[in-house]
Amino acid sequence: MSPIAGIQLHLSPAECEPLLPALDGIELQYDRQVHLLGIYIILTVAARRHLECNLNHPDLTRNILDGDYLYSFYLQFAIKYRELDLVAYLAPSIKKLQIRRSNGDFAEYHPAAEIAQYLLQERRQRGRTSKAI
Repeated sequence: MSPIAGIQLHLSPAECEPLLPALDGIELQYDRQVHLLGIYIILTVAARRHLECNLNHPDLTRNILDGDYLYSFYLQFAIKYRELDLVAYLAPSIKKLQIRRSNGDFAEYHPAAEIAQYLLQERRQRGRTSKAI
């Protein structure tokens, strides 16, 4: 991430806990677990910044720009670590979230559940492929 952006990706360990069962429940290489945790952190912080976007907030412009930058960074990060299928899987829900928020619906976003669903789906598909071979 560009240091010029001045964005810190801070989440408490408790905020990362929702993703841990998905990472522990499926056999994944350590590097991939780290990459998925990175994606989760970026998406969570991006959603949080956009969640802070209301007309009376003193940092409204900064929150909008930070959230948009983080969504862009998420794509770069995911592409760098070859998580294109995950990006394609998450894209519809992220777009729906952004549309809802533009219409004033600031519901929480929980990327951990979606990443867990993706990993389960990926595991099932791998199982089918290995059975076919």
